[in-house]
Amino acid sequence: MSGVEALPTTEIPQEVSSLLLPLTDGQLLVPVDTLSEIIALQSPVSAFDAPDWYMGELHWRELRLPLVAFEVMRGNPMPVLRSNCRIAVLSSGNPEGDLPFFAMVLQGTPRLVRVTPQELAGREGECALGELMHVALSGEEAVIPDLGALEEACLAYRSRR
Repeated sequence: MSGVEALPTTEIPQEVSSLLLPLTDGQLLVPVDTLSEIIALQSPVSAFDAPDWYMGELHWRELRLPLVAFEVMRGNPMPVLRSNCRIAVLSSGNPEGDLPFFAMVLQGTPRLVRVTPQELAGREGECALGELMHVALSGEEAVIPDLGALEEACLAYRSRR
């Protein structure tokens, strides 16, 4: 028996439950298990000498979370905070790290979608800070965020304070 035959077979899921997170300049596509909670809009504690995209910090479940304006990371202006805005608490994907969660301002309520390989296609476009890939889901444009890069950017700011 060769080494390849001895490897366990892992099935690639044919469908991934995901969420479209609305922003002022588009939407993000994340797996459902990335979202920890949606909370009401609240004012963050100000952060000194922070990058424009770092809106401050929130207290959530005895943790201090950075509040990120993803639009500003992409080089766009700060979004207007309206009554329909929400805050998404997202897992960084690094539960044992220094920043297991961070928060992001949303322009509305996330929408549940089922992603299949047939419905998802890559799109051309230069990725900005925090972006992993530009995609189209059944013709609808979205960006898959780079959660690791977001975590690193937040930690880099926190380490220089």
